[in-house]
Amino acid sequence: MNLGIGQNIFHGLDRVSASDLYKPDILHTIYPALFPHMMDWMEAFLKKHGRRQAFDEVWKALPPYPRFLVLKNAYREVRQWQGKEMRNLGGCILGVLAKALRQPGGAQAIPFKCALRCVNVMAQY
Repeated sequence: MNLGIGQNIFHGLDRVSASDLYKPDILHTIYPALFPHMMDWMEAFLKKHGRRQAFDEVWKALPPYPRFLVLKNAYREVRQWQGKEMRNLGGCILGVLAKALRQPGGAQAIPFKCALRCVNVMAQY
């Protein structure tokens, strides 16, 4: 069974192999740079729509799972994020946000949908 990379954007380019290209270290580049920015934005969004408490309740209620560190504090109570905590955040942020934004009021439906779409794109990294 051959598990090669297959055809991609680099297929057919002379002297370019996708497997030889630089691969960013997600834990040390993406998470420290982009996640704090996204979380600052998201926290302001939750505050504006009165959903900070709901987000914290969902965050604290996450059940244990293999390779998932359960935090005992609410999201806002965490002052310093370590690598494992950032990885956990990246893996569950969309689900936590979706649960916190359930049952929107009439004017909240569109902003909530847009926020979920935005976080979904970010969480894929």
